[in-house]
Amino acid sequence: MELDLTRITWPVVAAVLLAILIGFGLLGAAVTPVDAQGEPVLLTAQRWTAARLARQAKAETEALVQDAAELRRLLEREHPDPIEAMLLAQRIYAEHRTGSTATVAARQALIAAAEVTARYAVGAATRQDAIDAYHAAMASIEALSPESPVTPSPSRQHLPHLQSP
Repeated sequence: MELDLTRITWPVVAAVLLAILIGFGLLGAAVTPVDAQGEPVLLTAQRWTAARLARQAKAETEALVQDAAELRRLLEREHPDPIEAMLLAQRIYAEHRTGSTATVAARQALIAAAEVTARYAVGAATRQDAIDAYHAAMASIEALSPESPVTPSPSRQHLPHLQSP
């Protein structure tokens, strides 16, 4: 099979190149960030790194909120399953032991809350200790993102009705 390039003319090549150039221009206009005044912002290496770190911190925060919701569901039971509590604590530790420095306090607080909840499930800690650790973790997570349109506000996920008898 032969490819015959003799029929391609310069006007056709110029039109294709112009269409590609216009396409790149439209793509660039769509993805270029703008500042508060509507001016395009040049993405320097520092801004690119800052944006990447912000996306990473946001993803970690969303994962923390989801894991805190699982911990809450476990705490809402009168007698949580010790094996389920231990597995959840191990998973939370494995997933959140490393991450960005922006989320370190919230990650450590959630790991501590999961550990206290696992100890509560086996009878080595009180229910109030587990609830207090959960509230401390939620306060740390809430400090990362006071408002989040994707997930419900962590402050609404607190356990106000759970108290030790």
